[in-house]
Amino acid sequence: MFSDLLDLDDAHRYVADMLVGMDVRYDLGDDHRLGGTLCPDMKLTLERPDPDVITAVTRSGDPTA
Repeated sequence: MFSDLLDLDDAHRYVADMLVGMDVRYDLGDDHRLGGTLCPDMKLTLERPDPDVITAVTRSGDPTA
């Protein structure tokens, strides 16, 4: 039954997040949903107002970031 549950994306993500500590939230007095949590893998974009400057895009989980 547990193996069948892990075939579901939401259940798999839930268990994986618990194992790596992504479900932990420290009380820092901030109401933002990411405040006090580990940084999830997300796209990071450096946007510049000058259209001649190339926009830098990377991911937070990228080891070179």
